Amino acid sequence: MMNKEAPPSVRAAAMRLQLPVSRLSPLLALLVLSGCNTAYREAMALARDAAIRGDFMTAARAYRNACAARPEDELACTRVPLFAEKATAQAIAEARPACEAGDLDRCLPPLLAAWDLIPHHPELSSLFEKASQLHTERCAQWSLDGPLNAAVTGLACLQARGRQLPVSSYQTHLAASASRVASRFVDLALTAQGQNHAGAATVLWSTAQCLAPGENLAPRVERSRQDFLGPSAIPVAIRLDGSMPPPVSSALSGVCAYLATGLPPWARCAGSEPMPGQPEPLQLQVDAVIQHPAKSRAEDVHTVRYVSGTEEVRNPDYTTAKENLALAESDLQSAREKRKEKDAACEKAQEKHEATCVTCPTPRSPCEEARDAASDEKTAESARDEARGTLNRTHATVTVDVYDDFTYSVWTHRWVSGFRFTLQASTPSSRPVQKVGEMRFEDREHVGFQPAGLVADPLVVPPPQAYADIFLQQLAPQVFEAVKRDSMARGAVRGAQCGALPADGSVSWVQCWAEASLWKNGQEPQPTELLQLLATSVDASAQPLCR
Repeated sequence: MMNKEAPPSVRAAAMRLQLPVSRLSPLLALLVLSGCNTAYREAMALARDAAIRGDFMTAARAYRNACAARPEDELACTRVPLFAEKATAQAIAEARPACEAGDLDRCLPPLLAAWDLIPHHPELSSLFEKASQLHTERCAQWSLDGPLNAAVTGLACLQARGRQLPVSSYQTHLAASASRVASRFVDLALTAQGQNHAGAATVLWSTAQCLAPGENLAPRVERSRQDFLGPSAIPVAIRLDGSMPPPVSSALSGVCAYLATGLPPWARCAGSEPMPGQPEPLQLQVDAVIQHPAKSRAEDVHTVRYVSGTEEVRNPDYTTAKENLALAESDLQSAREKRKEKDAACEKAQEKHEATCVTCPTPRSPCEEARDAASDEKTAESARDEARGTLNRTHATVTVDVYDDFTYSVWTHRWVSGFRFTLQASTPSSRPVQKVGEMRFEDREHVGFQPAGLVADPLVVPPPQAYADIFLQQLAPQVFEAVKRDSMARGAVRGAQCGALPADGSVSWVQCWAEASLWKNGQEPQPTELLQLLATSVDASAQPLCR
């Protein structure tokens, strides 16, 4: 519990700094509930050492960590606000001389450290307000209403301290300044649209959105971008000459159309009617030789086993059943004869009485043996009946499958066609590119045989389009590389034509720069690039940032 004798400011700070378990992160709560006290012990040790040294900032942070690790600990949690107040007072005393001298690099860091402990502390807020006014005055040397490069530099100056001046008044001023500069780019973008400079409009709309993202300028950016990419795309005209089979030549009639999907956004196949303002076409001359395919065939003999029919054969189970029945009948006959013999002995024993030895063991009587023999006869008779039933249920013959082998030839057909081509681009100082290779095809052929479930594999001769496709796959990387080299060369030439960046970033210069960047880098320039160019033109040390 908080000491009731503590000063009101300390009790208020304690209320702000309490860390109930319910608000801890799941991981921290798990550590607390599982009794993991390592973080607590380390934090308390650090806090005590720092307090002894008089380093109240470190002590306050360490006590705060200890309270977070063990929220129920009264010692740690009650010391957090106490040491936060001490650390804040210590930070203010450290920062005040530098703040009064206008040295913000030394003034602001201790204030920010204290702000982390007690946000919106009255004295901290007052010092931050004074620092923000001083920094705003220093940045005013670059007027937001002056030349565009000066306005961007002034905004960059304000942004440089954006994280160091957390008071709401400065943050509001910073957002309003960014919106003022963004409106300058909006005006330029509208001018660019009116002059049909889609590249400049794309960059300027993007830059305005970068500085004022809440204005929802994304649809304008995308429309301008599409209007820019169309007329600025380099037309690519590919002419294919040489010696090749006529069917293959016909299949290669639309080389550029085949490669169109692989062209970069800043290039497209040249049409019959050039677009207004479109760059000069890139001429690609391809001289090719595609040989008639050389054919070969190889045979491989295969065998498949199949059921060719059925036949009746003697059933071995039937023979066994007959043998079992004969054995059972023989056993039954023996049992009957033994039973008759024992019956006769029983009858004879009943006709006379013989003296018996008193001390001798009592032998089994003939009648008892006769009864046992009768039981054995019944058992043998049951076995005989069972063997007879098995024989009656067993067929004398069975039907079995007859297997045979089907032998057939598998023919492997191969076609090989050599090719070579030379690619020459109209790009100044470009050198011809040569490529030599072979196109190979293979197909297997064999008959079908329905009894064996063998499906026929007919011969498929590669059509002319197959040769054309492989040839174009070999040609495509060379074409794309030639387009890239030409685009970079055009970008370098166009960039040299732009000249120095005007202070107000004229629409014509931005258009020139956008075209040069598109061709040289493969994409329209990004907002941060334009902002950095404008700031660098006045030797600004801070670089502007997107919000």
